[in-house]
Amino acid sequence: MPQAIPVYVINLDRRPDRLERIAQHLEERGVTWERVSGCDGASASEADLSQIIERRGPLGPLGVGDRACTVSHALAWERFLEGAASHALFLEDDIYLGADLAETLAATDWIPAGADAVKLEKYNSGSSRLLLGPVVGQTPGGRDLRRMRSRHVGGGAYILSRRGAELALGWRGRMRVPVDHFLFNDTLSPVMAALSPVITVPGMATQRKYAYDSDTASHNRAAMPKGLRRRLLTLQRGAFELRRLPMQLLELATGRASLVDVAFAETPPG
Repeated sequence: MPQAIPVYVINLDRRPDRLERIAQHLEERGVTWERVSGCDGASASEADLSQIIERRGPLGPLGVGDRACTVSHALAWERFLEGAASHALFLEDDIYLGADLAETLAATDWIPAGADAVKLEKYNSGSSRLLLGPVVGQTPGGRDLRRMRSRHVGGGAYILSRRGAELALGWRGRMRVPVDHFLFNDTLSPVMAALSPVITVPGMATQRKYAYDSDTASHNRAAMPKGLRRRLLTLQRGAFELRRLPMQLLELATGRASLVDVAFAETPPG
């Protein structure tokens, strides 16, 4: 099957085991891919990190692992823009993808106009109730595509257009939240509105298939403040969450959005 959307897999040099696993998985799914050497939080310098993401942001101080993971994604976006493809799929190496992956990557005409990001991942286990817009299209395999109207993080599997990658990279050195919040947290992201992301329903990717511990996001997490500073940070985070609430309630009331239960499914419905 032809492949119009290239695939970039982020993998640390010290984890050949994870590379071997995802290589076998993608071969079984019938797609070609390219490895991107990730930024390793165990050895990254402050210069490596600060060229992409700051030390702290609205979520508080950022750990080296979260910052290194964000740098890794930025490296993958840069690799994509070196080529000529109009869209690319970005994967973390602990991801598991649905059986319809190859047909999803065979063309780009199914991606809705104006959507510069497509979130394939259902984050975390089980089902999540998300605020989503009406169905605006389908993947070739028959998964619905809905505009994201609320936060749903996770950076394990997503497609960006060239415009989306350029927009994200325009924030080099000014990012203040981890990459999944940067792309898919509507209360904190400076780019999510411009990306106008859609999500696949049901989700076609999950990071809950394997018993891996994250070795990009968990290394050297920043220490949380204590006492009054911690309470103030909690209140600040709550204020960010409430900021979008009036618009979300309006979207619900006018039918421009609805609450949808989203889970991962290996095969499309029907």
